[in-house]
Amino acid sequence: MTKTKFKKNVYKLLDQNKQILVFVRIPNSGNNRHYFFINNKTDFDNLIINSNTSDSITIFKTIKLLESGLVTKEFIKKVLISISKDRFKSELIILKDSYEGFKEKKYSQWDSVENISELEEVLLDSIGEHINLIKDPEFWDKLNTYHLYFPNKLGISKPGKAY
Repeated sequence: MTKTKFKKNVYKLLDQNKQILVFVRIPNSGNNRHYFFINNKTDFDNLIINSNTSDSITIFKTIKLLESGLVTKEFIKKVLISISKDRFKSELIILKDSYEGFKEKKYSQWDSVENISELEEVLLDSIGEHINLIKDPEFWDKLNTYHLYFPNKLGISKPGKAY
């Protein structure tokens, strides 16, 4: 997908939704996977402007937001009861950051959990923080994503041996 088509598709998605989930992978970096929400075209444009050649940006057309809110003991109890009914059919992503946090720190705070025990541990460590609990989106799902390897100055994505 070209950068122009990618931006056009994401703009449409932003027009239809109050926020979109972004997954950024930065090659040759210790902390190279980042999840966060973007709420407007200005932040999306800022992400594009500040991306480097070969950064990989994935935008999810839809996500399954299971829970969102300030983590308290009551919140944890509610989430654990709700999630245990699903018998943990897939990994869950716990987002603690927005694009603003990513922009400020150059990384995003998020966790991935595979079972109830891990979920409870992360939630207990997150008391007092606002989180978003999401069913792990599949970034390779071409029907549910827009994806771009950020191009170089010549417009070429993934030049040479980027990965």
